[in-house]
Amino acid sequence: MSRIIGRMLSGLILLAMTMVSLPNSALAVPPVQGEVVSISAGVPGTMVVRDDKGQLHILNLTQQTQLGAQFKPGDKVLAFMSPYGVSAVQLQVGVR
Repeated sequence: MSRIIGRMLSGLILLAMTMVSLPNSALAVPPVQGEVVSISAGVPGTMVVRDDKGQLHILNLTQQTQLGAQFKPGDKVLAFMSPYGVSAVQLQVGVR
């Protein structure tokens, strides 16, 4: 019985060490790029973005979200994500 517990504990330690050693980029979420479909007024709020594939992304904007402009429907944006939510939204100038 103690042998099984020892092996399980060794496995958990190995798993924990692997997770700690992963680079931050392995946990990063790719940015969302597309056109603003709608945006709610105020913070906290939401912004709906349609990407090039036609998928809709609902971005939850908080006090911590860095907004690069006053956005309106039709604007092209690039939104950076973090494990905690939307970290920044930038206006893409000259993108069609």
